[in-house]
Amino acid sequence: MNRRQRSPQPRIKNPAYRQAFEHLDTALDENTPSDYSEKIRLMRIAMFADVEKLEESGNLKMPKQ
Repeated sequence: MNRRQRSPQPRIKNPAYRQAFEHLDTALDENTPSDYSEKIRLMRIAMFADVEKLEESGNLKMPKQ
């Protein structure tokens, strides 16, 4: 560090911010749906529709797991 440079001032940590963020986290947990299975199903249909058509035509066979 150069002699003329000042060291960065420490950040002030206000405890009110922690409480505000805790309230926001709680509100998000309560109001955000956590089940994305319907969205995943719709995305799968949209992205792999051509694969399913090929599979139904008999030209493509996907291995079973």
